[in-house]
Amino acid sequence: MAAFRLSRDAKVAVAVSGGSDSMALARLLGAWAGDNATTLHVLTVDHCLREAGAEEAKQVAAWCAEAGLLHTTLRWDEGAALRGQPRSFQSEAREARYKLLTTWCAANACTHLFVGHHADDQIETFLLRLSRGSGVDGLAAMASAVARDGIVIARPLLGFSKAELTDYCREIGQGWVEDPSNENTASARVRFRQARGILAREGLTDDRLLATIGHLQRARAALDHAVWALLSSACVWDELGVATLHIRSLASAPDEIGLRALSRILMGASGQVYGPRFEGLERVFHTLKSGPWHDATLHGAVLERDGDVLRVFRESAAIASAMECDGASFVWDGRFRITLSCVENQDLPTVSALTPALWREIAEGAKGSLAAAAPARVRATLPAIVDREGLLAVPHAAYLRPNGTTLSLGRVDVACISAAHTMCGAEL
Repeated sequence: MAAFRLSRDAKVAVAVSGGSDSMALARLLGAWAGDNATTLHVLTVDHCLREAGAEEAKQVAAWCAEAGLLHTTLRWDEGAALRGQPRSFQSEAREARYKLLTTWCAANACTHLFVGHHADDQIETFLLRLSRGSGVDGLAAMASAVARDGIVIARPLLGFSKAELTDYCREIGQGWVEDPSNENTASARVRFRQARGILAREGLTDDRLLATIGHLQRARAALDHAVWALLSSACVWDELGVATLHIRSLASAPDEIGLRALSRILMGASGQVYGPRFEGLERVFHTLKSGPWHDATLHGAVLERDGDVLRVFRESAAIASAMECDGASFVWDGRFRITLSCVENQDLPTVSALTPALWREIAEGAKGSLAAAAPARVRATLPAIVDREGLLAVPHAAYLRPNGTTLSLGRVDVACISAAHTMCGAEL
């Protein structure tokens, strides 16, 4: 736990599905939190994809109550409409799960979300990515800490096997839920799990695979350090989420470092957790170095060149439609954390991009603001908060609709998270 550098008065959460690995993590963290004056909250997501999901969440809540742990169940209501359909919705469920979890953490001032990934998960991830021809990043598998929507996703159990965690649950008398999907051979991960005995007989034992992953993780850390150094000296982010990069510095770096740096910038500018496809990234990178250059879009971001300077910012057309303001603090478009205070209304406002039509409503009174000084293409990527009466607030224009509305909004704060997300490349 020392590696996560938590203060004694920290507030953290742990995601618990009810399996032996996550129940072991909850109990271990519960003991650790008690010794370190840390507030721990257990979160369970009911994806609503299975009938048993709600009962399993209730069982986890009961176990947590017995252990004296705070517990909350979060529901992905959209999953109910997908139940029973022939195709798998694992990817959608995973994204929804992390969105629910990180949103709750942000709203409740939790800096870290702990998850129960263990050594067996690490090995299976390595084998899956090896089968797909992944490079160093993919084969280094899961890091012990990653950033997502401004929350640290922490994995303290990567050095422990599933069997060890199950034995621990037995030792302390902790029950757990068996997930039937763990035996579904339609999943490549399950097939690799079942093939590990064959691999071990050929010399690819768990210990050797974990040692290989460790070597690759050290290589990834060295590459990330070089990328950090390049971005620290050659790239500047502003409060609008725009990156300004000196192309000469990028071009003079080794290609591997330059490609990684450009990928990190695109991730930050677009607010995405994953990097762009390599083919498109490589094409843009080499065009930057050798020309001829034409302004382009890639990975939901716009790349504009002016001499030796490259500006990268969000592509307005790639921004999703309006989303409901989810609580007092939330991340919009993966780029801005928005904090609302004194919201007194049954219907929460929504947040969307600052379209030209919305801007015209306040442009006259917003002179001198960050939004007014921004190029139109950048301004159209900034957040605007709207309720049923119309435009309510534009943080970058220092605009808040005058009182007398049905919604009382005491303050709107906005913080750009793109720079922090990008400079660490989603790795801490």
